[in-house]
Amino acid sequence: MRRTRISRRDFMARTAGAAFAANAVMLDPDAYGKSAFSLAVSPPRAVPPSDTIRFGMIGVGMQGSGLMRTSIELPGVECVAACDLYDGRVELAKEIAGKPIFTTKRYKELLDRQDVDCIVAAVPDHWHKQIVVDCCQAGKDVYCEKPMTHHVPEGFEMAAAAKVNNRIVQIGSQRASSVIYRKAKELYEQGAVGDVCLVEASLGRNDPCGAWVYTIPPDLSPETVDWETWLGTAPKRPFDPKRWTRWRCYQDYGEGIPGDLFVHLLTGIHTIAGITAPPARASSVGGLFRWNDGRDVPDCISTFYDYPKFHAMLRVTLNTSAEEGTYFFGTGGMLEVHDDRVTVWAQDGMDHEPCTPGWPRKMRADYAEHWHGEHDPKPGSQQTMASQNFYTPPGYNDDREHLWNYFTSVRTRQPSVEDASFGNNTAIACHMANHSCDKKAIAVWDENAKEIRG
Repeated sequence: MRRTRISRRDFMARTAGAAFAANAVMLDPDAYGKSAFSLAVSPPRAVPPSDTIRFGMIGVGMQGSGLMRTSIELPGVECVAACDLYDGRVELAKEIAGKPIFTTKRYKELLDRQDVDCIVAAVPDHWHKQIVVDCCQAGKDVYCEKPMTHHVPEGFEMAAAAKVNNRIVQIGSQRASSVIYRKAKELYEQGAVGDVCLVEASLGRNDPCGAWVYTIPPDLSPETVDWETWLGTAPKRPFDPKRWTRWRCYQDYGEGIPGDLFVHLLTGIHTIAGITAPPARASSVGGLFRWNDGRDVPDCISTFYDYPKFHAMLRVTLNTSAEEGTYFFGTGGMLEVHDDRVTVWAQDGMDHEPCTPGWPRKMRADYAEHWHGEHDPKPGSQQTMASQNFYTPPGYNDDREHLWNYFTSVRTRQPSVEDASFGNNTAIACHMANHSCDKKAIAVWDENAKEIRG
């Protein structure tokens, strides 16, 4: 992976005369609100039955099964019902629950149940809008996987349904709950790296599963999966096990790289910088270079976004493994953010030697003598420029934190950390990336018309 930060050696060379200090701090998740982590590392107190949150699970696939497992490990949270259109995943839900629960292939049956307080939904993107709206209208709070929408207009309908029905809607991109991103937000707002004008975020994968080439269940057939219901609003077509299993590869059901991976990077950027609107413009380039398996989405895409105070460059490839990282470049240094750590690389933004390009030798020497006399540090007056490092504690999991925040909102009626407005702004940015790539044009967000132009 191309590293964008300067090395410690280069930093020392560029800041001659300044001392360098490195500080490493283990973050305390409880400092940012009551954390699920503290409950996981110490025995939780018993939760009265009256305070227990009982949820229904809609969609028990790769992501849904993980959410279900994590949720039932939280104190005061119980799964009482589950829905999936595939027999194998109905069986999986029972296995995860470890006890008898109500199961069905009709999600509205969960919404009709009095013992279901709220919903966790992990379904293909083209089903997000309908399920969220139906949940809100049925009086159920809902956690919906990212990206929030499949098409731009859906987000405003979903947000309106949440508001009118006074429901908690939380979108499932975990950066909004991560102690790392909360710390990075704190540092950003304190001006730890000065005025930020550029943000870069990137990640890469290099394996079939990471490129959504999921193994097709051997028993998948029209007899074991309700294909017609699964298609929903998507174009009608004969049963296709590859499309069902690898739906992220097709625009009929998902948004490709932006909807699966950009959304996490964007959530982190929006969380840290306090972004409350879609970007003004987006310009993408992308292509299908490797995974020529019938998919109609790129396997490599890069997008520039215009925000009010900075521009951001996002790049993701499914063809090379690369560590995920987000970098805020400011006049006072760089903020480097990863899943498990955030680092401030301080810079003073000053000359550390005379700047005399193209001067004759004597003129240069005379100026240098004067410059050093004014700028070289006096003995005992050296300033410390610190590199600050903050880490998550061992065993920390932001999936758990995000779900804990959701169930806490359901219990207390306090606002979600990633509500429908936040989720919609992030989803629109994903749609803008795809629009620009598909149309080979700059995508412009028209706030008045609530649509993408370009």
